[in-house]
Amino acid sequence: MTDPQVVVASAVELPQDFVAWQLDTRRAMFERIAQEDFIPSFGAHLPVLVTFNAQGDFPIHTANKGAGFTPKDEFLEYYVRLFQDALAHCAGKPQDETRAARLAAIRLFYDHPERMDLRRLGLLEIFQGQTYRNIQAEARVALHYTDIGPRYRSYQVNGWAEIIAPGDPRYDFIYAARQLFEYERFHIHQPGYPFGYVLWIAQVYDKSPHHGRAGSAVTRADQRSPMADGRKAAVDPGAGGYPCAVTPPVLPAVAFREVLVALDNSKHSTNAMNLALQIAGAWNSTVVGSHVYAARLHDQRFHDMEPGLPAKYQEPIILDHQRQLHDTLIGKGLKAISDSYLETLKQRCRQADLSFVGRTPEGKNYAELVKDIQANAYDLVVMGARGLGEVWRQGDKRDQVLGSVCERVVRRTTRDVLVVKNDLPLGGAFVVGIDGSAHGFGALGVALALAQAVGARVHAIAAYDPFLHKSVFHELKDALTAEAKQIFNTEQQEKLHDTLIDSGIAKIYRDHLETARQMAAELGAEIETYLLEGKAYPAMLRHIEKVQPTLLAIGRTGIHADDGLDIGSNAENLLRLAPCHVLLVGRTTSPRRAETWQTATGAEHLAWTPEATARLERLPDFARGMAREAIEDYARQCGRSVVDEEVMGQARDKWGMG
Repeated sequence: MTDPQVVVASAVELPQDFVAWQLDTRRAMFERIAQEDFIPSFGAHLPVLVTFNAQGDFPIHTANKGAGFTPKDEFLEYYVRLFQDALAHCAGKPQDETRAARLAAIRLFYDHPERMDLRRLGLLEIFQGQTYRNIQAEARVALHYTDIGPRYRSYQVNGWAEIIAPGDPRYDFIYAARQLFEYERFHIHQPGYPFGYVLWIAQVYDKSPHHGRAGSAVTRADQRSPMADGRKAAVDPGAGGYPCAVTPPVLPAVAFREVLVALDNSKHSTNAMNLALQIAGAWNSTVVGSHVYAARLHDQRFHDMEPGLPAKYQEPIILDHQRQLHDTLIGKGLKAISDSYLETLKQRCRQADLSFVGRTPEGKNYAELVKDIQANAYDLVVMGARGLGEVWRQGDKRDQVLGSVCERVVRRTTRDVLVVKNDLPLGGAFVVGIDGSAHGFGALGVALALAQAVGARVHAIAAYDPFLHKSVFHELKDALTAEAKQIFNTEQQEKLHDTLIDSGIAKIYRDHLETARQMAAELGAEIETYLLEGKAYPAMLRHIEKVQPTLLAIGRTGIHADDGLDIGSNAENLLRLAPCHVLLVGRTTSPRRAETWQTATGAEHLAWTPEATARLERLPDFARGMAREAIEDYARQCGRSVVDEEVMGQARDKWGMG
């Protein structure tokens, strides 16, 4: 039996292409679960597990198994406790009432890929049948993934299976994650899971049919792999867990495998086509062209007009003939027009040696587009800000108007959407809005990838309003009664904001920009950063007017978004008012956070007790850094060298926080 340490040492990380596919499809699945959509299949979670039995008549055995990421060892306890707490909260309640809480728990894991151990995957065993017996004798196994069209992503993942039992933190995590959705309609309830498996990654082959990549190895273990000589590496259920090396944060890879472009033969549609081809050419993407036609709408309108036709057309035979003639002309005619709209894009894809897929759904334009986007999980949607229906009068500001189809699609999908405002290609300068949210850093990741492809430079900008809180408290002083002032304690609250908020808000946004710079550096890029004063979207518009970028990339929602929000207020205003192309990003990224205030104060951190640390961790990310600085400053003033709950309580009372 091979030394477990050798097995772990030779394991390799899953390639970023595979990781991005997994994260994208799982996040899309969470959205479908939240909306209670019918889920016929989930190929990214349910691969075929292949095991071997050299003594059998047919040595290869297959079984479908749910497989997913697991946390690094240092995060296992946190997520097991998080999932178990969520399950305890949901116990005895109907599934529909607890779905939001369960989804929130699993999203806290999938929103932090930097906490995942990408050298391994986790699976559960149900029956202890042939698969279990095979792995006991031969640890070499393979997973085969196949996704649905039009993506058709397919991977073969080879590795060594370790058998794990209840009580192992990795088993407890996998089991708790399964329990979160055990009774959803798309799952089959199982009697139990006596064991689990950890698959340590050795090789990954991209077997997707597109782009000529099928069968290519995208990562593999060193040739000195412990399996190179055929030795076994199965681990008994009683064996201890393998030690895991700490790896640096993993930033999700940005790839555009399938790009959807909405067409309607307008100049804006042509501009959108040009940008879609520019992006697809850099990634060798499949381009999906779509034009929706409304034959049934025209048919209904014709029927509504029938009572007003001249008497000679009211004869049943003549009227029936007119109906058939109209159905033929409208139904087939509109379909032919749609096909002709797609033909130009098809020819241009052929010239660029890009795969092309054409779609001509019938129905309401925005509704059919949204349905297609939700069903197919495109990496990018490209559409013009307006369409054929635009009407202009003298003096209209065209860059401040969105077409109804564009606005409705943007509000109803969570995919990345590139809204095309003019005929300029991508290049020159890009501007990215940073507010500390995962969506904002997701926008930075996409913008960096696009900038690298087209040779653009990137500006990361963050805007804060240093006057907001002072203005609020000035108004409160005049508005509150004496009794209300005493209850609200306006003087203490104003002191709190002067000490923590107004003096620390700039530091927060400097930290966000430093995090952006650090994230770009980890991706091999350099960016320019700008800290702006004022309300977010007007300050950003002033910077855009000065820089004249070709692209503004912003997160769909910001730092203060709630779960039900479709688009943030700053994003909505910028989408309407920015004169450049606007990339509204739905994907999220959680990079390693930078805290510039640690060096700005010039003081060493104090020690914190676990209880005080736990209380600090309850604060949102954007406030944690400045709160820590202020509390440590207070502790130093009191001559304390350790921050404990007593210090935190005193600091809280000092600033009037209850």
